[in-house]
Amino acid sequence: MVNFVMNLYLYILLAKSMKRTATRFRIIGGSAVGAALFVLWIFLPGIPAVVKRYVGPMAISLGAAAAVFRLNRIGLIWKAAGYLSVYAFAFGGMMKFLFSTLPFLKGRQGKIWYILGGGMLGYQAVSWWVAQMGKKQQADIYKVRLRGSSNEIELDALMDTGNSLREPVSGRPVSVVEEESLRRLSGIKMPEKLKAIPYHSIGRSNGIMEGYEVPEIIIEGREENIRWQKVIVGISKDKVSVNGKYQMILHPDLLNEAFKTGQK
Repeated sequence: MVNFVMNLYLYILLAKSMKRTATRFRIIGGSAVGAALFVLWIFLPGIPAVVKRYVGPMAISLGAAAAVFRLNRIGLIWKAAGYLSVYAFAFGGMMKFLFSTLPFLKGRQGKIWYILGGGMLGYQAVSWWVAQMGKKQQADIYKVRLRGSSNEIELDALMDTGNSLREPVSGRPVSVVEEESLRRLSGIKMPEKLKAIPYHSIGRSNGIMEGYEVPEIIIEGREENIRWQKVIVGISKDKVSVNGKYQMILHPDLLNEAFKTGQK
């Protein structure tokens, strides 16, 4: 366990220092393989003590690092060896100092290594999940053109499966657009076209959103564009995206051609 945790931390530091990329699974897998080879090395008979204690472990760690980060040049391997030597010395010295100095750590070395390993694996798992969610959200962002009476605007729109807004009289799906963006579209905010859209939100049990009808929107699909006539949009007074990646939230039915066919 100690060697696995050490490898995990050392390889992550090495990736930052050498600006090399590797998947989380490769780093974790390389750390585990390196630790397993180290255990096998310890039990090999007939090897001089100096080689067994210093040369062998360094060679194993460096070999695993070369495989993880695909170091295919001698210069890169020597550079990695230098970084690993410094980090291993610093990390090992720091842990030895803490274990011998802090009273509450004495006799708990095994537990501390498990905590360090579990913490790093947990961090990697959370980071992977956040990255996957970011990729999924990015995949659900579409270019959308909204056409008014005399002009059109192009927005980035998130297809949100959780958007269940509908215009209460007609039952038509409602998408949400930032007010600042919709102001640029001509002939939309007409008093006679005003619609009241009931909604629910966190921190407010219910409310009424101001809505209007857009003559036409065109969604740039993955394979072909989807065109809709007379689409109802609700106006958001606030930003719909904290980081500004999109300015509109699409109703999922607008991406569903079967729904579109049924509405004709």
